[in-house]
Amino acid sequence: MERELQISETPMAAQCAAIEEAVKQAAWQHLKSKDAAAALGCYVADAIVASNGSLYGSFEQFAEDTRAFYDTLSRIELAVWDEMHVQILSNDAAVLTATFRWSSTDTAGVRMDLKGVWTAVHVRRDGQWKICARHESFEPEASCQ
Repeated sequence: MERELQISETPMAAQCAAIEEAVKQAAWQHLKSKDAAAALGCYVADAIVASNGSLYGSFEQFAEDTRAFYDTLSRIELAVWDEMHVQILSNDAAVLTATFRWSSTDTAGVRMDLKGVWTAVHVRRDGQWKICARHESFEPEASCQ
């Protein structure tokens, strides 16, 4: 008697699950980056980046802002993805959408609490998942409590 193959048992399902997990791990790596080099290492060299509805003119502009931000970062208190969803586009491309909370303290002792939404297109390059396009928007005066 032939048995029906369940979708969860197919090689395609296993491949999709592996892609989803790898993209989520790449997102966690980015969210928990403790310095600019680690954060920027999560992107392809010509990534398109937008924040709060403003598009950076170049990846280098984004990189400069990122380096300036991390230069004043003293510590990260909270870095959490509350929801993560991955839409697989191909074996080498996927879109991650998520909500997040992130709190930090700068070198002047000022705490910053952020809460928002995130969308990133990830591509697999040389065996690693990298961000090629990203947008994040923050809730105004969010509290991570």
